[in-house]
Amino acid sequence: KINDHDTSIVIYSAIRKKKCIQLKLGYNNITCEGIEILSDALNNNITLEMLNLFNNKISNQGVYYLTLILSLNNSNLKVFFLGENQITDTGLSTNKISSQGVIFLANILAHHNTTLQELHSWGNKLIDETYIDSLANMLVYNQTLNKLVLFDCNISNTSKKRLRDVVEPKKNFGLFL
Repeated sequence: KINDHDTSIVIYSAIRKKKCIQLKLGYNNITCEGIEILSDALNNNITLEMLNLFNNKISNQGVYYLTLILSLNNSNLKVFFLGENQITDTGLSTNKISSQGVIFLANILAHHNTTLQELHSWGNKLIDETYIDSLANMLVYNQTLNKLVLFDCNISNTSKKRLRDVVEPKKNFGLFL
């Protein structure tokens, strides 16, 4: 399994040297320290389009580093998987994510990011009614996101309907609840 120490080697090989368009780092032991290194490499990176960090130990601080890069709009990242990452304050797949991070990420995607096309945040039991306003706002204002995966979260049928109503005017938008 890849850990924080290995992250710089992987980044050099995959992102800087080989210029990969996909980087699948799921099911490893990467923490916020490795994510800080990765975020630095993503700054001004125009080749990487898909980043899979599913099932790591990224935490809230790691999500903060990643959302800062997303807010700069100087990367080519289009698809982002962040499931099962011990994140308590953001909104990403089976991550034990709660309020502050979901709101922060939704705000970044609503007002500062023009590259991300897919956000996979499924299986997060801590995403509930508290975040619906932030998620709806993100869906209204973000013009590039065309797929949001939120199934297996704690969202009521009423809130699911609200999110569906928000994306209804968007052509070819995939909302998976």
